Amino acid sequence: MTRIHFHESFYDIIQQGEKTQTARIEEPHYPLGKAMADFSDGRSLPIEIVEISYLTINEMSLDQVRKDGFKTKDELWDALLGFYPHLQENDPLMLVEFRCIMN
Repeated sequence: MTRIHFHESFYDIIQQGEKTQTARIEEPHYPLGKAMADFSDGRSLPIEIVEISYLTINEMSLDQVRKDGFKTKDELWDALLGFYPHLQENDPLMLVEFRCIMN
């Protein structure tokens, strides 16, 4: 089963359906379908990956930024730099859209 790792601070907003996308670089292309969101504190949530796309931060719409759980591109950019300090604005981001599946 596909497993996507998240920082524990995203657990609640993923569980509540407020974060339905994650932006990644340097990771393999995830297959569509059922997967598991694994968090840094050991918790997990079942998810379904529904779409994969590739855009730069500048190409992202505000709706896509909000799907990622942020209000502005600047907030998302700051968070991405925390995970990927070498990220450049013209680097393509893999946008993984998903939905939480509660059993």
